[in-house]
Amino acid sequence: MSEFFKQLIVQLTAIWVRLSLQQRIVTIALIGLTFLGMTGLLVWSQNDTKKENGYKILYNDVEVDDAAGITDHLQKNNFKYKVENNGRTILVESKNIYEIRMSLAREGLPHKAGLGYELFDKTNFGMTDYVQKINSRRAIEGELQRTIEGLEEVKSARVHIVIPEPTIFLDKQQKAKASVVVKCLPGRVLSKEQVRGITNLLSSSVEGLRSGDISVIDYSGKLLSNPFTDNDEAIVSSHNMELQQNVEKYLEGKANQFLENVLGPSKAYVKIACDLDFDRVEKNHEKYDPESRVIRSEERIDENKKNAPDGDNTRERSLSNYEIDKTMQHIIQEVGNIKRLTISVAVDGRYNILKDGKQEYIARTPEELQNIEDIIKNSVGYDLTRGDQISVSAVQFDNEFLRKEQAEMQKREQWDFWLSIAKYVLGFFIAVLFIFFLRYLAKTVSEAMNPPVPALEQFGFEEPVEEAMPEDLRKTSEILERVEMLTREEPVNIASIIRQWLMESTSNKSKANKR
Repeated sequence: MSEFFKQLIVQLTAIWVRLSLQQRIVTIALIGLTFLGMTGLLVWSQNDTKKENGYKILYNDVEVDDAAGITDHLQKNNFKYKVENNGRTILVESKNIYEIRMSLAREGLPHKAGLGYELFDKTNFGMTDYVQKINSRRAIEGELQRTIEGLEEVKSARVHIVIPEPTIFLDKQQKAKASVVVKCLPGRVLSKEQVRGITNLLSSSVEGLRSGDISVIDYSGKLLSNPFTDNDEAIVSSHNMELQQNVEKYLEGKANQFLENVLGPSKAYVKIACDLDFDRVEKNHEKYDPESRVIRSEERIDENKKNAPDGDNTRERSLSNYEIDKTMQHIIQEVGNIKRLTISVAVDGRYNILKDGKQEYIARTPEELQNIEDIIKNSVGYDLTRGDQISVSAVQFDNEFLRKEQAEMQKREQWDFWLSIAKYVLGFFIAVLFIFFLRYLAKTVSEAMNPPVPALEQFGFEEPVEEAMPEDLRKTSEILERVEMLTREEPVNIASIIRQWLMESTSNKSKANKR
């Protein structure tokens, strides 16, 4: 093995001596770049290993009291940790993270969001009725808190329930009340339906609790539930206003969608004011038709007298009762019917691009406005007898801000396009340069490994000159080549010929001996 290394060193030294100055610089640069690349890979792998063996997040966005309990437990068990984000994020060594989590779980850290019915898992015979009631209320609050925190928009919640003591006097019986404090995730809000669902959840979970006695607020103190729960008239008015807004949004959506499909986006805008009838009316109608008579009853009496003083006689009497046709109607008109619609439509015109790049506004023709008016009437259910009004106006929209945004977007897209093209071109040139560099390097190494043979004149020798071969030698060489070819192709014939030659030579020698 040592002999091999000696020969390798000798060969490398010989190659190095043969290289020129430029070739030596290129070789040293290549070796240096390779060494730096390998060193970078090693450092990067070491950094990844350090990251894997470094600190990881144990718990993020924890409450301050939970963070205090967790850090105290880590200090007692000699675990290394870091605290970030104003004490709300705790980091520990990644190799111990699962062990730490199991250890904290045994200690009940971090504390669960509210205690539920697990309060009654342990039996305490010394518990008084008062403590039993308190724990029962705490369990209900904890279970409701967990249920509310299960909503997608809710980050945390607190539930407080007040259950008064029962009394035998009904007029002195207090109502159960509850309040909910909700903290939503960033960028999320609770809708009215969700708030109504939370209040119905609490009223259905606590005996004697009504939806009107539940308050829902957020962490900023904003009241989310309906504040007019005790005023029936205010509740009705709020409901009517909400219904009116929903009807207006529905009709506006239909009209705007229709115009958007016809004229294009942002070319027309519809606003509808809807007047609803919230009066609940009951009507009774009785209608008589004197022209229509129907026999209700008929009575006929026939009397025949014979042998009477005044002689025999016959008397007939009939009585008919007629019923007049009568129609009775009981009509109940529900609330929410549309009394009148007031529709306002603003329509943008067309724009013609001039040679200098400016836009020329072209207003809509009266025929186009009339067609748009007819479309809106049919889409929203326009009724002239109801007193509906509609106004369609051709207005030039101020799209300056939109045009600026579009211009900025086009510039940004064009810049991104040219930047991507530059990246591809730069990558192509780098690849070509790298190929030429490899080609040059291979040529340099090949020349170093196979140096050109120096001319003999440098050492005082003359190169041998090929002399012309004589004719007889040339013919002899050709004969020998043919014989060699025949020997390979027909070895049997050649063997018989040689055998015959030997026999002839033997017979000639014997004849010569006899003479």
